[in-house]
Amino acid sequence: MNRSMTMDFVLADAARDANGPPRRPAPAAGRGVREGGMEPPPSEYAQRGVVWILDDSLLEAEMAARALAPGYEVQIFTDAAAMLERVAGGDLPDVLVLDQVMPSMSGTEICGLLRSRAATVGLPILILTVAGQEEDLVEGLTAGADDYVVKPCPAAALSARVGALLRSKRLRERAERAERIAAVERDLLRALIEQSGDGIMAADARGALRICNGEAQRQHGVYASDARDALDALRTRGLLALDGRPLRPDEDPLHRALRGEKVENARWLVTRPDGSIRALAGTASPLRHADGSPAGAVLITRDETDAIEAERALRDSEERYRVIISALEEGITLQDERGVIRTANASAERILGLPMAQLVGSTMLGPSCRLVREDGSTFPFEMVPSQIALRTGAPQSGVLLGLERQGGSVLWLSVNAQPLRGADGSVAGVVSSFFDITARKRAEEERQDLLAAAQSARREAEAASHLKDEFLATMSHELRTPLTAVLGWVRMLRTGKLPEERRDKALETVERNAQAQAQLIDDLLDISRIMAGKLRLDVHPIELVPVIDAALEVVRPAADAKGVRLLSLLEPGVGAVAGDAGRLQQVVWNLLNNAVKFTPRGGVVRIQLDRADGSAEITVSDTGQGIEPAFLPYVFEQFRQAESGTTRKHGGLGLGLTIVKSLVEMHGGTAHALSDGEGRGATFVVQLPLAAPPSHDRGRRLAPLPSVSAGSDRPPELAALNVLVVEDEDDTRELLVTMLEQCGARVTAVSSAAEALLAVKALQPDVLVSDVAMPGEDGYVLIRKIRALPAASGGRTPAIALTAYARTEDRMRALRAGFNTHVPKPIEPAELLAVLTTMCGSRAGS
Repeated sequence: MNRSMTMDFVLADAARDANGPPRRPAPAAGRGVREGGMEPPPSEYAQRGVVWILDDSLLEAEMAARALAPGYEVQIFTDAAAMLERVAGGDLPDVLVLDQVMPSMSGTEICGLLRSRAATVGLPILILTVAGQEEDLVEGLTAGADDYVVKPCPAAALSARVGALLRSKRLRERAERAERIAAVERDLLRALIEQSGDGIMAADARGALRICNGEAQRQHGVYASDARDALDALRTRGLLALDGRPLRPDEDPLHRALRGEKVENARWLVTRPDGSIRALAGTASPLRHADGSPAGAVLITRDETDAIEAERALRDSEERYRVIISALEEGITLQDERGVIRTANASAERILGLPMAQLVGSTMLGPSCRLVREDGSTFPFEMVPSQIALRTGAPQSGVLLGLERQGGSVLWLSVNAQPLRGADGSVAGVVSSFFDITARKRAEEERQDLLAAAQSARREAEAASHLKDEFLATMSHELRTPLTAVLGWVRMLRTGKLPEERRDKALETVERNAQAQAQLIDDLLDISRIMAGKLRLDVHPIELVPVIDAALEVVRPAADAKGVRLLSLLEPGVGAVAGDAGRLQQVVWNLLNNAVKFTPRGGVVRIQLDRADGSAEITVSDTGQGIEPAFLPYVFEQFRQAESGTTRKHGGLGLGLTIVKSLVEMHGGTAHALSDGEGRGATFVVQLPLAAPPSHDRGRRLAPLPSVSAGSDRPPELAALNVLVVEDEDDTRELLVTMLEQCGARVTAVSSAAEALLAVKALQPDVLVSDVAMPGEDGYVLIRKIRALPAASGGRTPAIALTAYARTEDRMRALRAGFNTHVPKPIEPAELLAVLTTMCGSRAGS
């Protein structure tokens, strides 16, 4: 008989390759490779995967790489051919991040090429696209991409998409490994069936014989290639009862099992084709699909012709053998009436991690092992399924328990127990079967953890979005409020109907609100520089007393106007700190201004300077409204305000204290807030490390920089000075001309870079004052053209850049272009005149 054909019914898919491809090693870093440096935790899902990024834009590729570097080994390719060459060499990533639009090959073409190759047909591919390219996106997904993201994509979203693809790939690989293991086990089962000393036959649900091993063929005396057909005919006509009469169909064990009946220890006779009769005994069991529907029946037979006299012994052996064989994929142990293990199968060794010699003679789940429930409590030994079955004779099914191993890890088992009975019906032992469900438990726990993390991330994102919306609304309010006053008073001034005594008030209001707007913009620029890591400090040894005094003088008018007393207690011998005097004055001013703002009329704001444990300690306290305990931990966070909405009592963007903390930490110090609650005032404490001053400079203080006030007399250096002004905005140009002419300067004003270049050649001005942002050619182009001129044609004319772009990098760009200095807008007349005075004095000296 063709034995491979007889096994098709059960083992049709057992021919799959049980040896999967080995895991390739992670490639070494090379050209075009950027590696993350985080060491992964020892978990299958946390192992660092290899991610390739293919993008013709190196900048965008590096941005994506930075987003993924904390959790993955990232390699960047800007050339599709180089990436495909690596793939052809057998070097594959775990995930490929692929730009859709590239000059040489599109993402769709690359996807189609990779999906056409057996080695890369399952490679996870993530398409990068931009909004509005839905047709390209559909083509990429149709060509085989697994997912996509729209650029620009937040780092967290990109990392989450890559992580999802990597987890899916690893789950698929694990399933494939499990399938290969199952194939090996099916091959083992097939070998066991073929090598079994019992005859094994199986029929499908229609009764057609599908399996007949060699022993069954021998028992029935059938050896032809058409053995199944011969056996079907033989079982129809050649079966006899023990008394010699023909066996009725309803007595045939296989037919009874097909009807759902389990037949044990049945006996019958079979008439073989050569005329001999053999006595057979066996067991028939119904087979069912996973949903419980009939799948057929199996018949296990023994030739008892020569062993009828050993009927009782064979009956006992048959029961034990049947129970063990019925659960080959499970861990199985056979225990006697005392609970001692007498035998176990290979699956029990594998699951429990114990050799057979250690299992036999033990109780396995005895008192020496700590058993736990799902909630971590101890699982009583007397409630173990095998103990209950021995004690009560009742079978146990699906009991979940944990076996605590050395080191604290827990092996989770689903345990069944079936009692064995002796001839007198008493319990003679128990068969325990169990599955290892540790991986399933871990997956469930990880799913719960991921769900909790996702919910937490969503709450945080919603809170951040709410804060952003509040900040934008607040910023709109804070910018529009002073603008309303400025526009309103300017329109009233233009009517010419304001009394003289109200004109000065109107001008004062316009100036104050314009300065408020400028301060808001400065705060936004400061927080932008801090967040980008681009804020730079001009660090020198400085004494803090002059810095604090200067801040007090700035805040004092506002405090006096509000009726708030300012008290200072400054210890003179605290010592110098290494810092930026201007930024530290900004810290003190912010704290004092904040205290005055939240202190009612008649209150007191106190500032104190002390030395404490090698640090200079600045304490600003007030008798104001205080801080609620729930808000205190968030007081330094950006955009956070205790009040929000349209009912706020105090203005501001909520950035001042954030700037304070950031500046203090940049100086190596700390800042923290204290308050006993609402209505009890607040205290802010700043600690800065003291600097060890050089011996030759010990005790020296930083003198304040001289400045030109708005009310000073015209500087004598500007008299008869030839100034060329370049400004495309008519109002600003007229303001500059008026300001400089009032100081005695001779001013020529033009509105474009082309006119300015002609004026420089023709007039040879003493100083050039130029706007940077202009239509056509900007100030950078103009100054480069001027610096290219000979000195006799004005190529060395001192130049001042005026611009509303006030970042540090904007100033550096102006200096690199050829300007001598940089003055930000809005223009402070005193600052511009001081710069002109300094520049003219330097030129005269040279």
